[in-house]
Amino acid sequence: MRFSLMTLAVAGALAQMAAMPVHAEELDVKALTTPTNFVEIGAANVSQTSAKFGEYNGMNKDGLYGIGNFGVQGGDAHDGSGGTRQWEIKGKDLGLTSREFGATLSDQGKWKIGIGYDELQHNLTGSYQTPYQGSMGGNQFTLPAGFGTAANTNSLNAAQKAAFHSVDIDSTRKNTSLNAGLNITPQWDVKFDYNHLDQSGAKLMSFGSMSNGGAGGEAISILPNPTSYKTDTFNLALNWVGDKAHATMSYFGSFFRNDYDRVTFQTFNGANNLQTMSAAPGNNYNQINLAGGYNFAPKTKLVGALSYGRNTQNDTYAYDSFMMSSPSPTSSMNGVVVNTHADLKLSDQTVKNLSLVAGVKYDKRDNQTSSNIYNFYAIDGGNNAHYANTPLSTEKTQVELAGDYRIAKGQSVRIAYDYTDTRRWCNQYAGNGGVLASPAGVNCVVATATSENKVGATYKIKASDNVSLNAGYSYGDRKTDDDPNAIAAFISKKYGTQAGQNGGNYLGYSPYFLASRTQQVVKAGVNWEAHERLSLGLSGKYTDDQYKDSTYGVQNGNTWSLNLDATYTYSENGSVFAYVTQQQMRRDFIESRGATGAWTNRLTENDTSIGLGFKQGGLMGGRLDLAGDVTYSLGKTGYSTQVPYLPTCATAAVLSCGNLPDINNAMTQVKLTGNYKIDKSSKVALGYIYQRLNSNDYYYNGYQYGITPTSVLPTNQTSGSYNVNVIAASYSYTFD
Repeated sequence: MRFSLMTLAVAGALAQMAAMPVHAEELDVKALTTPTNFVEIGAANVSQTSAKFGEYNGMNKDGLYGIGNFGVQGGDAHDGSGGTRQWEIKGKDLGLTSREFGATLSDQGKWKIGIGYDELQHNLTGSYQTPYQGSMGGNQFTLPAGFGTAANTNSLNAAQKAAFHSVDIDSTRKNTSLNAGLNITPQWDVKFDYNHLDQSGAKLMSFGSMSNGGAGGEAISILPNPTSYKTDTFNLALNWVGDKAHATMSYFGSFFRNDYDRVTFQTFNGANNLQTMSAAPGNNYNQINLAGGYNFAPKTKLVGALSYGRNTQNDTYAYDSFMMSSPSPTSSMNGVVVNTHADLKLSDQTVKNLSLVAGVKYDKRDNQTSSNIYNFYAIDGGNNAHYANTPLSTEKTQVELAGDYRIAKGQSVRIAYDYTDTRRWCNQYAGNGGVLASPAGVNCVVATATSENKVGATYKIKASDNVSLNAGYSYGDRKTDDDPNAIAAFISKKYGTQAGQNGGNYLGYSPYFLASRTQQVVKAGVNWEAHERLSLGLSGKYTDDQYKDSTYGVQNGNTWSLNLDATYTYSENGSVFAYVTQQQMRRDFIESRGATGAWTNRLTENDTSIGLGFKQGGLMGGRLDLAGDVTYSLGKTGYSTQVPYLPTCATAAVLSCGNLPDINNAMTQVKLTGNYKIDKSSKVALGYIYQRLNSNDYYYNGYQYGITPTSVLPTNQTSGSYNVNVIAASYSYTFD
């Protein structure tokens, strides 16, 4: 399902409104001068179970949820005694899986220490079904006794269908943090941050298997791939501040571990033997950094940074020996990647009304991992395959020049130029005379180098006291050097005589993210204070991409968006607002089938969001505040593939080409909140949220009984439509 970023942001904010502190804004303002403590308790009731509605807010099941928020602070810095010590303890969303907790203790200007904990559960799907036995988050999956084989998954028998059961799929991250700081002198201080990330649960992934433990037909099971991860990160920094300069020396370390090195699963299309899928390997990253700046003059400043990092990975391989036609040349990858970075930026405002910036940035990813040939059987039953791992290295240089000039009061222009140069190579690329041959000196990557020049201008003017306008234009030209004789680590042989040549693609094909391209962007906006009570805003953006050097692949594309918003303040305590957002995208693609001909594809996306809301305060003698809004969002995706040489693919029985059904996702949201002040310290809040999602996506048809590909086990997943009501009530108490 696809919605615009604005739509998703609005949806997420509304979904969590029932669990937010009702007084957060006014407390934040008051806390600047006088510490205010508060506690809030309440409950929210959700009418329907929906993993999609509760994807991130934790309200994925029907029933009651607790609302718990608090903030307490104190110390002699607040009690009027003139001290400098203070402490704070706070908690948010304590009744949900998006809960947070933190505490800090400090002596202002001397030291500070803090601890934190936050949790977030990502509910991925509640409609997944499987016959496999094994816990979600575990790494062993077996079929129930007597399940038998399923050579054709479109004809499962009654007993096999009865073995399917529902499993909720989610992934939970839990962060525990510790931070501390010490001011050694007015010029020197040291800071330390530690974070422990614990990830549990699973994400769905396709597991491919070979029947009978050898070369044979491929079968696909979609299983919960465990996310039993642990990551520890450290950051230690020593900072110095002088009259005209500042500097920081720091260390960053990241250490990732996976509790599982493999997942074992039972096949369903052969002898029901156990097979292995390797899991993400652990790795270590250590980096040292140096950053600083110098003020040559009050309006001329130079800042820069250097860093050196080393990433290593050497976990033992996990695989099925029967998949290999000869033993692995090494028991582990022994991976080593060295990252170096440098940047420098000079800014100057010496000339009146003129601000200049010049910067350069350099990044190098030096992959020093050895390359080896691995001989194994292709999972589809093909011949013995020889693959080389590809230790890709990249080097990127970026240059930025920009100037802002104030033409007159309320009128300015900005002109910017950016240049980016990227190089790609392999330090060492193994090969032999088998299916994949990579003789000495051959490239491992087709797109060996890319350079892009981009220039842009933005003009802003305050035409009157009530009208402000802005307009901008940018042009980018990206050129890529291709080597069609490069041997990539793929078996496919569509061009040339060598497998993997030109990345296994027909000559003339370039992936759009690397291909030569020209891009033009136009944007404009206006803000109009039509009346002291009425304000209007209108903005738009258009982007055009052309891939003129690509014979095949993406040919062109464009996106445009239009945004309109209005706010009317009808009284001192009341206002209404409305907005409309429209976004569209189109991309055209062509691909060759060699002597057979070529096929074309067009992808289109259309998003519309409409919103209307109000705020009214000061009711019932100033005790009651009301707010509400209604939002409607519609996302539509169209996918059209034309294959002239295959006329039957567009028939209803096949429908693998032609104009496929539109993917539609329509969301309606209604939110109402009311806050009533009982007295100076007490407040009650009532909230209501209604969300309805109608999703129509033919992609999910392929997961259902009797419709899956004949060697894919069904999961009966759906796109996640829902119709949910949430009612929430809470009581909050503030105190000094």
